[in-house]
Amino acid sequence: MRGPSSLNKQGQESLVFALNGERVEVPNVDPATTLLSYIRSETRFKGPKRSCGEGGCGACLVMVARYNPDTKEVKESSVNSCLVLLCSIDGCAITTSEGLGNQRDGFHAIHKRLSAFHGSQCGYCTPGMTMAIYNCLRHNQQRHLNSASDGDEANSIKLHTGPTTVEMEKALQGNICRCTGYRSILDVCKSFASDVDLEDLGLNTCWTNKTEAKQGNLPHYDPASDPTFPKFLMQELEARQKVMHKNESVNLATREESADESLDARFTHVERSKEGVKERAWISARNFTDLSAALKALNGRREEVQLVVGNTSSGFYKDQKPQVFVDISQIPELLVVSRDSHGLEIGAATRISELIDYLEDFGANPVAQGLGGHMKKIAGGHVRNWGSVGGNLVMAQKFAFESDMATILLGVGASVKVVTFKGQTGGSYVIEKLSLDEFLGTRKLDGDMVLQSVYIPLDDTSHFRTYRGAPRPYGNAISYGNAAFFAHVLRNGHQGIVIESVRLAFGAFGTRHAIRALTVEELLRGKILSLSLVKASVELLKKEVVPLEGTEKKEYRISLVVGFLFEFLNSLLSSNETIVPTPLFPHVGKQLITVTDERYPLSQPMAKFQSELQASGEAVYVDDIPSPPHCLHAALVLSSEPYANLKGFDTEAALKSPGAVAYISLKDIPTGGKNVGYLIDAPETETEVLFPEDITGYVGQPLGVMAADTYDNAKFAAARVRVNYDTHGLEPPIFTCDDAVAKNSLFSVPKYMESYQHHQIGDVEKVLAEAEFQLEGEITTSSQSHFYMETQVTLAVPEVDGSMTLYTATQAPDFLQQSLAACLNLPLNKVRIICGRIGGSFGGKGFRTQIVAIAVALAAHKLRRPVRISLDRNTDMQTIGGRAPSKSKFTVAFTKTGKITGLKLNVLLELGWFIDLYLLVLFAIDTPVKKYNYGTLDLTFTLCKTNNVPKTTVRGPGFTQANAIADSVLDHVASYLGIGGNNIREENLHSIQSLKLFQDVTFVGNEDSFTLPAIWNRLKIHARVHERETDVEIFNKHSRWLKRGLAMVPIIYHSSGSGNTSTVSIFLDGSVVAEVGGVEMGQGLYTKVRQTIAYALSSLCSKEEVLKILDNIQVLPIDTLHLPNTWMDAGSTTSVSVCATVQKACGVLVQRLLPLKEELSKSQSNGNVSWETLCLTAKLRQIDLQFHERWDSPNHKYLIYGAGVSEVEVNILTGETTVLAADIIYDAGKSLNHLVDIGQVEGAFVFGLGFYLTEEILRNSKGKVVSDGTWTYKPPTIDIIPQSFNVELYKSPYHNDEIFSSKAVGEPPLLLSSSVFSAIRMAISAARKDYKDVGGYVESKVFGFSPPATLDKVKKLCGFDNVEKYLQSMLNTSV
Repeated sequence: MRGPSSLNKQGQESLVFALNGERVEVPNVDPATTLLSYIRSETRFKGPKRSCGEGGCGACLVMVARYNPDTKEVKESSVNSCLVLLCSIDGCAITTSEGLGNQRDGFHAIHKRLSAFHGSQCGYCTPGMTMAIYNCLRHNQQRHLNSASDGDEANSIKLHTGPTTVEMEKALQGNICRCTGYRSILDVCKSFASDVDLEDLGLNTCWTNKTEAKQGNLPHYDPASDPTFPKFLMQELEARQKVMHKNESVNLATREESADESLDARFTHVERSKEGVKERAWISARNFTDLSAALKALNGRREEVQLVVGNTSSGFYKDQKPQVFVDISQIPELLVVSRDSHGLEIGAATRISELIDYLEDFGANPVAQGLGGHMKKIAGGHVRNWGSVGGNLVMAQKFAFESDMATILLGVGASVKVVTFKGQTGGSYVIEKLSLDEFLGTRKLDGDMVLQSVYIPLDDTSHFRTYRGAPRPYGNAISYGNAAFFAHVLRNGHQGIVIESVRLAFGAFGTRHAIRALTVEELLRGKILSLSLVKASVELLKKEVVPLEGTEKKEYRISLVVGFLFEFLNSLLSSNETIVPTPLFPHVGKQLITVTDERYPLSQPMAKFQSELQASGEAVYVDDIPSPPHCLHAALVLSSEPYANLKGFDTEAALKSPGAVAYISLKDIPTGGKNVGYLIDAPETETEVLFPEDITGYVGQPLGVMAADTYDNAKFAAARVRVNYDTHGLEPPIFTCDDAVAKNSLFSVPKYMESYQHHQIGDVEKVLAEAEFQLEGEITTSSQSHFYMETQVTLAVPEVDGSMTLYTATQAPDFLQQSLAACLNLPLNKVRIICGRIGGSFGGKGFRTQIVAIAVALAAHKLRRPVRISLDRNTDMQTIGGRAPSKSKFTVAFTKTGKITGLKLNVLLELGWFIDLYLLVLFAIDTPVKKYNYGTLDLTFTLCKTNNVPKTTVRGPGFTQANAIADSVLDHVASYLGIGGNNIREENLHSIQSLKLFQDVTFVGNEDSFTLPAIWNRLKIHARVHERETDVEIFNKHSRWLKRGLAMVPIIYHSSGSGNTSTVSIFLDGSVVAEVGGVEMGQGLYTKVRQTIAYALSSLCSKEEVLKILDNIQVLPIDTLHLPNTWMDAGSTTSVSVCATVQKACGVLVQRLLPLKEELSKSQSNGNVSWETLCLTAKLRQIDLQFHERWDSPNHKYLIYGAGVSEVEVNILTGETTVLAADIIYDAGKSLNHLVDIGQVEGAFVFGLGFYLTEEILRNSKGKVVSDGTWTYKPPTIDIIPQSFNVELYKSPYHNDEIFSSKAVGEPPLLLSSSVFSAIRMAISAARKDYKDVGGYVESKVFGFSPPATLDKVKKLCGFDNVEKYLQSMLNTSV
């Protein structure tokens, strides 16, 4: 780029904006800085979180308010601050969740309701959820104000009834929560709705029964108290506007007369590095004259230039690094909104959400309704709020972006205006009008052209429909195919329907841009619609709409667009919609619990500790800790080869990068230190290295770490490290279980664990030989990413005495301490690990996190400076691994009634390059397989070593795969016999006798503890399983293109907790502090600890004082120097084990205080001694008010039971699944907190939905994970969860083997989501029967079906050509 002389910086003003009502002035701005980066690095506010960096998760949401000094209008909208450039909010007012309310000033009603309804677990997404809800409320109020005629804003807000339940639920469309399962957050949304029945809302702390469900008991929301646009900023903007208008004509004349090509840059930033000086600039074009001058001055450098409105494209096209940003968002011609009798013209800079609002003003116009409804499925709502219509179309034209916008506007015959400045004198330009077909299909916009506006015809006499097939039905996902159809038809009496004119637009199916099917249009035009014409149209379409070579899911995409056309034409032909799916919104749900005061306040559904702080954004996570002085940022350097010799590193270019400080590698491990990534504290187990010494093992393996002055500079420099690889003499890499077995690439198992690899019950071979029926099959399960909202984070601080302190997010601080000590050659007492709350973990921050933390600590050790790291989402998903895929082969023997008599099962687990914690998982992985009584069993587990990223524990590790295998075996038997899967499962449920034969008897307990039969029978009755099975059968008989399935499954889960440790201290004022051997990561650990302490001390005070004690209990973050020799948070048992330790510690303290209380009570007339008096007196008498407890229970072993039934609806044309209902009964024992445990059950179930439905992990030819972000990986969102979601915590009897008679709850309910997968299989079976009946090829009624049930898998099983076969069959029948 040219030097600074090309930019005119005279008169540059500081960037000014308001942040939570405070004036912020930034004199020196880097135009590449995002709003998120600035807020997190330069202000005290930490509510917006760094999570995906792509605009796909909503964790970084803020409100942006823009004030127009001319119209006095304020526009507010939520935006993804990770995409918004700081320069673009000059003059705006920004509000974060802290700005709505906070601990000091009082929390907002949204914060309070999120807390009351348990809408926050780990809390990392909660500030974003808060802003999404707030945006919906404010948008609704603003729309109402715009339509009000009296102009009285205050009264208009007061009289306004508010948004509907559906509108409020859809507010969360652009947000991801990995913990809650959404139901509770949706209840918070609905609590603000005008049409809500409060009695329908779920469990909360606002009322204890339905009779108290009244608005007055909810935290009050007063819109008049919401933040307003700051008056000081209004005044500044009005003054700035006056100056601008005054100088406008002068500047124009000066520019026209000047031949100088210098630029008037609004902001500039000079970046100096060892490679020289680079300058970035921000140019604010206020009109076409400014833009013309800028483009003229930048002639020949356009590859360095980006025209900016919303910058939302940066979430997808991350490699673009412009040096000059030209802001065109305020050019009047690009903001035009003009309505005539035929349609609507909107400027290219119009935000997509604004266009939707304009379209809604057209009321019942079919085109406006169709366009607006479809646009609400484009990206997420917050991206639509900031992204422009023109930007979306330009991406489609310039980069072949798979745009829904382009397709649907093409379908209605939209046209565009393109402005050309090249060759024009002064500020003049030429406007050219093009059809959208021409715009998309012609040359790309060159450096002197800009899209000005789009004209949308809005014909109210047409038939108009839009379609899309995508991983998520309601947006936040790119389509596999989309379409828009526009037709004028004439219903000509007995002759039928004549198609007078038609437009057929298709996109995203594997072509460069959206296209029209012109030959199909020509075929249809003027014809009488008939089945034969529909058939001819479909066949012709397949010749015209052809995906490019190399397009993923090619067959599916063709089938998808064929289905779209068929659905449209068939609906016209029959005068009825071909498909009418069941509405998903609004969601409903019930929670059934039994609460007593027997152990008050234990079991009470109390709000999660500090959940209001989480909602307001004030809760502190590791990445929220302010950087110490001279702190550096780190980024990992990853291997790009799966199996290669390392020949060297070229870091020259990297170290010349801006802000680069040092590259840290294997050679920087101190003398005596070990190359340790992490240690597993078990005999005969491997230690994974920190960095490979000579050979890489997988793509994504950390090779070193780059340290730089900023987060972005560290990432940039790390990407410039060049690694010299050599594959000479090495075997090809291994990527699959089959290859691993063929090449004997298997992990060995220590002798003491060999018995867990093979399980044999009875003589299976004999049973198979004598079987009435025998079936062989193969079952596969896929990987699954943790997708915790908070990525891997660590802050490493070297201390003056040579010790090291790590602030990190880890489930295993004790193991990390040991590993880091070994790497740095330090004694354990010089390694301090501090871990407060974690923003989600699910097993991913147990062991794999240690490599990241140790690498950062090594950098800090070498550089003697603090170093911190926060992995970007892509790096996190490529490096940390996920759930182990499996491949199983089985042979099963059974009778004609479906009773299984024998099962031979060989399970291959693909564990990647290192065995991780799956070695320990072998202890219990057989339990879910054995949840059915097979009569006899031969079960083998084989651990495969491959050149993929090492797999690690993911919620329900091993159990999830094993459970899926067990249910799949029974589904195969059901399909073979033609018997309902629910009947087969019931036929093979355990009795207590068979349970003791199949399961470890030390876990089984007595017959009273075997609650599964009672749960199963209760669920059948309460969920009306038999009646609904009949309903499903009738529905499928009469519905061809929608099929339903209903499946009911049991779970058996093995739980064995470890010991734990805690310290409880009481202060003289009666407040209490606890240090516990566990980490709060959303499971409600701290909440349950506080309730346990209050309960354990309750014998010393009244019930009223118990609540006072509860409010004054503090739980400290775990610190390995204060509380050494802990274990790790795992197996869903830490909460109960920690509670056991604090109970025992409190028991000792009670014994110390009880004599004193008895003494003091004698001196009181009423015998009462207040808690504060007791504590103060104890302090004065030198009674020790602190106790440390180490607890271990040999009896902490038991089995967990539950059952779930799910009903699904499958669209046979698209393969899309809607989960209509899920009913769960789960035995949590005597819950320590029903509100928390219900949330754990729901969250686990929805986590499982991701495994079974949406979370597809794809790899390239080198094994690299390419499903590594929100664009390519799809955790469940609000449109994936059950429409009806009911959960009951079973009223379980007391069991002495469980702590407080409570049971693990975090992971086991995940297994119940297999009911959804089995239900989908049932729906597919019904579709395959129809497919066979019309001549489709169905090899067998038994079919392979593996999770996740992606759209293409489901559609393939239902027949890619099911439309064609159906049409041919109907035509044959009519002959």
